[in-house]
Amino acid sequence: MPENNLTYASPESLGIPSQAIINFLEDMKTYRIPLHSYLVLRHGKVAAEGYCAPFDADRKHRMYSISKSFTSVAIGMLVTEGRLSVNDKVADFFPEYIPENPSPYILKATVRDLLMMAVFNETGCYDWDTPDWVKCFFDNDTYKQMPGTVFHYDTNATVVLCGIVEKMTGMKLLDYMRPLLDELGISKDVWCVKSPDERSWTGSGILCTPRDLARFGLFCLNRGEWNGKQLVDREYMMQATTKQIGNYVAHSGIRTSGYGYQFWMQPEGGFSCSGMGSQYALMYPEQDLVVITTADAQGLNNAEDFIRESFLKNILHGCQPDALPEDPEAQQKLAEASVLKLPKIEGALTSSWVEKANGVKYVFDDNRWGFKWMKLDFAGNAVQLTYEKHGQVDSFPLYIGEYGPEFLFPEKAAGKRIDILDTNYRCVSQAAWDMENTLVGNVFAVDDYLGCIKIQFTFVEDTMTIFATRWAENFFNDWRGYLAGHAVKE
Repeated sequence: MPENNLTYASPESLGIPSQAIINFLEDMKTYRIPLHSYLVLRHGKVAAEGYCAPFDADRKHRMYSISKSFTSVAIGMLVTEGRLSVNDKVADFFPEYIPENPSPYILKATVRDLLMMAVFNETGCYDWDTPDWVKCFFDNDTYKQMPGTVFHYDTNATVVLCGIVEKMTGMKLLDYMRPLLDELGISKDVWCVKSPDERSWTGSGILCTPRDLARFGLFCLNRGEWNGKQLVDREYMMQATTKQIGNYVAHSGIRTSGYGYQFWMQPEGGFSCSGMGSQYALMYPEQDLVVITTADAQGLNNAEDFIRESFLKNILHGCQPDALPEDPEAQQKLAEASVLKLPKIEGALTSSWVEKANGVKYVFDDNRWGFKWMKLDFAGNAVQLTYEKHGQVDSFPLYIGEYGPEFLFPEKAAGKRIDILDTNYRCVSQAAWDMENTLVGNVFAVDDYLGCIKIQFTFVEDTMTIFATRWAENFFNDWRGYLAGHAVKE
């Protein structure tokens, strides 16, 4: 067992049937959820965990909006220290940003209003190249409403909360939290993507391991207590993790049970941290249960509903009040099922078009994405896509049948700061022939940013038509829509 400060026990000893967790994992395969990891914890112990290569227990994973819940706890630390009250006016922290003749709603807004996502702006304001994401919150010239009255999910609220923490402490938010994180045993090298103003982008940018998230989840489940010590004010943590505002009109489906302080309420009585792509920390105090998932389900409709429904059906409802008889056979099956795999495109490994299209240069009609031409070179279990776009020739592989080794996607994207394109993302890919004349492929970014491209190549006579969709936050931007290409002789 890898060394860490988590305690492990069999599912049955914790009142959870191993088969219930197996059923949950089978559902994930059936729903084709690209699950990267999962952990199930009960009574403070890990009952089961699993990982999908290239992810493992030590690899930092982007948690997206789960970062908001970390921000809430940082605010709670300031409350605990007596340095801040949730009733403090937000405008008082940033007098330099308050416009002339400000709306009275701007002046009324409190820290609590922002924690509840009950802001005064009608819409968000920042874009990737906006120079100051805190300033634009006050500059926003959209219609205003009374703060604290209506739930309106706005990451800019979290941006401002982080700005308060970093201005008050003179430290990056995670550096300020480090004594607490050390108490929990959270990795020393957790980090956060920066916004253009060099602040931590804790609305979306924290990266930690799934086990780090499990520790954080246990800490929140116990309302700020760890190993018998109350590390963050219990009253604050109780407010943070219980319903403070309704959101029935603002959302649909599972997200209508209310919101706390940067935590979502669950209709069965629990609460959660939630991040884009199905990053989850589900916490149920009554059952003393925490379930963690990391994934990249951005391109799947209703993925969050599927995950949650399966969790409820199998794990939550499967929990028993007392220990169960050990089940070695089911425990062995669970260990095997916990070696997770990305969902594959099913299809043929070859086609008559491999020979006909191999090495052929297809020149594209004019298109909005700037692609000029592409050729596919088939060799063994891979096809290399080479293309020209915006005057640059690049290439990357699609592996036929199985996911191949990681490679660097050739186009630059954001790295440590969201507005600086200086990084090539690690990716994995897989493809298969869906029909005799149609090759279909997946490209998953498995780096500090998660995303995917789904791409289809259809060959008819001397033409290649491409249809692509992309699911990513501000990258893979040119890989969507249609391209029409004609074979040319070289």
